[in-house]
Amino acid sequence: MKNIVITGGSSGVGFAIAKDLSRDNKVIIIGRDETKLVSSVAHLGPNVSSISADLSKRVGIDKAVEKINATFSSVDVLIHSAGIMPQTADENIKNNLLSHYELTVGLNERLNNARVLIVSGNPKAISLAPICELQTNQLARAAWVVTHKTLLMVLLADRLAHQNTTVNSFFPGDVRSQLMPYTKNLAKNDVPFARNLALSSDFDGVTGYFFDDVGHNVVLKPTKYHLSVAVKVLKSYIQSI
Repeated sequence: MKNIVITGGSSGVGFAIAKDLSRDNKVIIIGRDETKLVSSVAHLGPNVSSISADLSKRVGIDKAVEKINATFSSVDVLIHSAGIMPQTADENIKNNLLSHYELTVGLNERLNNARVLIVSGNPKAISLAPICELQTNQLARAAWVVTHKTLLMVLLADRLAHQNTTVNSFFPGDVRSQLMPYTKNLAKNDVPFARNLALSSDFDGVTGYFFDDVGHNVVLKPTKYHLSVAVKVLKSYIQSI
């Protein structure tokens, strides 16, 4: 059994991933809504426990790290699935970028020979959207988050390599969730490739890649998603780079 942590695990993509992985692994799901968490744990079964925490806030990160460390002596897989549709740039930065970075750093001592996975957006958007710091409207904020999450993946893949910990991103496909109006009525409610990416030996040592929903490697433009670019762009948001 592996020890797995999934943020946003009480609904949508995170819940779908937790449902698949919890059959034969120990899973902690993290979310903000205590009622949803209790219901999700009851549905998912005895291998699952939960932590109620707002990861956009320092106190929430600290709470989650403390409880994870008290439960798991090591974290084999950390999956960043939590996310929101932000109304402001500040919400976007705190919820969809910094929360991923801060939780990963907070669990650093537990993440040896581990895998970190970041749920991301549509491959076309990641390939075509420019890296731009303006977040003046919803479309700009959507472009910002998919590009900056990809830069974060590149950065963390480099930073955690000495621990034999891999970091990759993937597009889960369009899965039923409450995230956006059109996703509420989607038929798809599973993310089968996530299990392979989390557990399969086929991905041993594979790091710094982005995969689509059927497991194909999406080639990232090297001049756009280069480590030097990631450091330059993300240091505006992350002081500890």
